[in-house]
Amino acid sequence: MEQVAEWSLTCVDAGSEYCPCYLAVSGECFVCSLLRGREFCTCSWSGTCSYLHYLWSRGNITIRREVEVKVMREELGSNLVRLLLTLPATWIRELSNPGAFLFLRPADMPPAAAVPVSVFEIREEGAEVVLYVDGPKTRLLALASATSCLIAKGPCYNGVQGLAALKRTNGGKAVLVAGGVGQSATVLVARQLLRGGNRVQACLAPGRAGFNYAAESLQALGVEVKEVKSLRREGLPLVSKWLQEKPSVVFSAGPDTLHREVANLVAKTGAGIELAVSQNAVLCCGEGLCGSCITVTAEGRRVPRCKAQFRVERR
Repeated sequence: MEQVAEWSLTCVDAGSEYCPCYLAVSGECFVCSLLRGREFCTCSWSGTCSYLHYLWSRGNITIRREVEVKVMREELGSNLVRLLLTLPATWIRELSNPGAFLFLRPADMPPAAAVPVSVFEIREEGAEVVLYVDGPKTRLLALASATSCLIAKGPCYNGVQGLAALKRTNGGKAVLVAGGVGQSATVLVARQLLRGGNRVQACLAPGRAGFNYAAESLQALGVEVKEVKSLRREGLPLVSKWLQEKPSVVFSAGPDTLHREVANLVAKTGAGIELAVSQNAVLCCGEGLCGSCITVTAEGRRVPRCKAQFRVERR
């Protein structure tokens, strides 16, 4: 999963109001060869033409907005905080898709203090996120949320790799595997799979979060949830048994080590099972400009993981 096949590259912002972006202006669009200065189009068609979007925009770039949001805060446990953010109605609709996330920062802090946080659940009154406090940015954010408003930048969409696999799975079976704060990505993924008429099973382990905070939300949706103390000792053997039933797709939410273990299990099953995973790249700007999330394709080209969707390869 460290290298990307260029034929599988798509852009999560292609065709949206955020296309074209500054990568097109600088000649660095990773899906459009014409915008990179090539003579011929070599893109893998994704249903929209970034080059035409660039021509039609006449140089106008739509950037993601920052809005001040009110916060309701709940302590879930040691270093774990649930935040309910009051957001614009248009954002609520866009943040209801799997992989949605926001950059959050205290209102009195510079943009460099922003933290990318996955949307855990969507409510009528706003978006719910779960914050694990383990560094200066998250600590400042947790402190500020108790006393003042926060600044949210978004909406952002690329918190999950393998979105296409999740969206095209219909009438089958799906398996979710999540550990620790990776649980935050599971609810919106489960909603997507259930909309497709899939039977969904989830294996959850508390990890550093301390408990399985997604279990209740998933069960309320109709997901079959199995809670274990350790993914390595109990969860992965259970998932291996579930894979014998040939699910259509498996979603892994947690650290890259978990993704590799799950990918190995899927590869051993050899049943054409598709794989999707939570995004673990270091995200700082969300616009493909800062270089913090750069990955290298198998052909040696650099692409930003904050925007790039690619096929997750089984090992």
